[in-house]
Amino acid sequence: MTAPASHERVYRALLRLYPKPFRIRFGDELVQLFGDVLRDAREGRGGRGGTGGAWLHILADIALTAPAEHLDQRRIAHSLTRPASTATKALGLLGIVGGILLVSVWIPVLRFVPETSNLARLVLFNLGAIAIALAVVRGWSGVSRLIAPAAVATVLANTWGLAMIVASISRPEYPEPDPEFRLLLDYAMATIWLADAGLGFVAWRIGALARWAGLALGFGSLLALSGMSRLGLFNGDYGWFFAPGSQVGIALNGIGFILLGLAVATRRRPPLEHPTQPVTPDA
Repeated sequence: MTAPASHERVYRALLRLYPKPFRIRFGDELVQLFGDVLRDAREGRGGRGGTGGAWLHILADIALTAPAEHLDQRRIAHSLTRPASTATKALGLLGIVGGILLVSVWIPVLRFVPETSNLARLVLFNLGAIAIALAVVRGWSGVSRLIAPAAVATVLANTWGLAMIVASISRPEYPEPDPEFRLLLDYAMATIWLADAGLGFVAWRIGALARWAGLALGFGSLLALSGMSRLGLFNGDYGWFFAPGSQVGIALNGIGFILLGLAVATRRRPPLEHPTQPVTPDA
C-alpha cells in the first residue's frame, strides 16, 4: 500500500467519528479535499508545515467539528418529534394502573382479598392492556408495519377476555364455571397471553419504545401461558420450573405494561409526515 493510500485509509476511519447522515452526504467530498490538502502539503504548498502539520490541522478540525455535528443531529431529530398527546398520556396512565394492579397480587397485604376485588383487578388490568395497545397504535404505528397488527391483536384478545370475565359473573354457577364455559375462558386467557407476548416482542424488536419493557412483556406472557392448568405442565417432569415460573411470568407481564405505560406517556413520538422513517433502536 502506497503512503497516500495509507493516509487516506486512516482518514476514512477517522470520518466514522461523524454522524452517519453526515458521512453519507459529505464523506466523498471530504476524502477528496483531504487528498488535495495532503498533496499540497507534500509539495510545500498551503503553508501547513508539511504532511505532519497538515495532519495536526486535520485532527484539530475533526476534534472540533465531529461533536458539533452529533449535537446538530440530535437537535434535528428532537425538532422532528412530537410530545405525547393528552389522550396518549391518559391511555399510558391507565396501562400503568392496570399493570400495578396485576403486580399487586404479589403484595402480601393484598394477596387475600375478596373475590369481587380480584375480578375488579382483572377487569382494570384488561382495560389497561387495551389502553396501552391503543396508545401504541396512536403514537407509533408509522414506525413499523408490525406495530398495528400486534396492537390490534392485543386489543381484541383483552376485549374478549374482559367480556368473558364480565359474563362469568352473571352465570348461575359462578364462581365455578361449567366445563364448556371454562374451556372458553381458557381459550380467552391463552389468546391474551399470546397477544401480549406478540406486542412485547414487537416493542423490543423495533426499539421505538422501551426495549426492556418489551422483553418483560414478551417473556413474561409466555411464562404465564405455561402455567395454564389445561396444558398440564405443572404435572410433568418440569413442574418444579413451570409452577413458580408462571407466577413470575404474570408479574413480568404486569411490569412490562407498567414500563410501556411510562414509555408511551413520556416519550416523544416520530412525526406523522414521515410515516415510514425507521427509528434507531434504543440502547
